[in-house]
This record gives sequence, structure tokens and C-alpha cells, in this order.
Amino acid sequence: MFPEPTKENHTMLCIGASGDWTRQLHEMIKVPSYKSLYVLGPYLSEFSDKAVTTSNAIAVASGIGITPTLSLMLNYAGKKRINIIWMCRDAGLVEYILHKVDIEAITKNSYAFIYYTGKRELALPKNLPLNLFIINSRPDLEESITGIVTSIHSGE
Repeated sequence: MFPEPTKENHTMLCIGASGDWTRQLHEMIKVPSYKSLYVLGPYLSEFSDKAVTTSNAIAVASGIGITPTLSLMLNYAGKKRINIIWMCRDAGLVEYILHKVDIEAITKNSYAFIYYTGKRELALPKNLPLNLFIINSRPDLEESITGIVTSIHSGE
């Protein structure tokens, strides 16, 4: 994602069709697209207060993109509610994060959804937080994000 050099307040988004999910996304977008898109980011650093300007946020990451997202969540843990939706097909990466990162601490008042799309069964740690959900499929992002917003709004 980068600023559109000839139009003020416009950004260009480049999607690399590297897998079947991104390829489908790329094929669904009619170029050029004039649909409104609101993006928070990119984050200059995990310490930048510009990263999150509200008390509630939803971070969406895929694959190794979890790394800067976790930095953001660790920085704002206890200060803001940052819900996470992470899509990953790498079992080793999911297992590493779940074993090494204190997910419960950084999602104390929020939700964490991991959409695992790999083939191998995950070796999960014991006693995962109740607000962590691992789903073995691709997400319906509209449904997932709407569900998070509805749950926060209703207080459930």
C-alpha cells in the first residue's frame, strides 16, 4: 500500500496473488476499483500512538504478518481493546506463536481468532484462553468482523 502520487488523500493497494486465496481476491477486484476502503496503517512502529486512535480496534493479519500485529497488541495491552483475526496455513508458525506468546495477556478484553488453513493437525498448548478461537477454515471476514463489533456493542 502506498500513496497515489497524483491524487491527494488517495492510496493505491497492491495485492500479490501468491496463493489461491489472494489469487481469488485479486480476480474478484475489478481494476480500477473506486470502492471506498478505510485502512488503518501501515504502522510506523509499535510505539506510534497513531496506530490506534480508538478504544476498540480489529487487526487482521495473514501468515508472518502476525509479527507486527503482535507488537502492536503488546504495546497497547491493557490500554485498548485490539481484537485479532489471523489467517495462517503454516502449522509451525501457529504453534510457535501459541507456545511462546502470552496470548491471554494481550487479548485480556478482546477476541483472538486464528483461521488455520494448513493440512497438518496443530499441536496446541494446554489451557488456551477462552477468548481464543481456532477455526480450521478460511474466514468469512464480513461475518467475523461484524460478529466482533456486535459482541462488543452488546457487551457479550
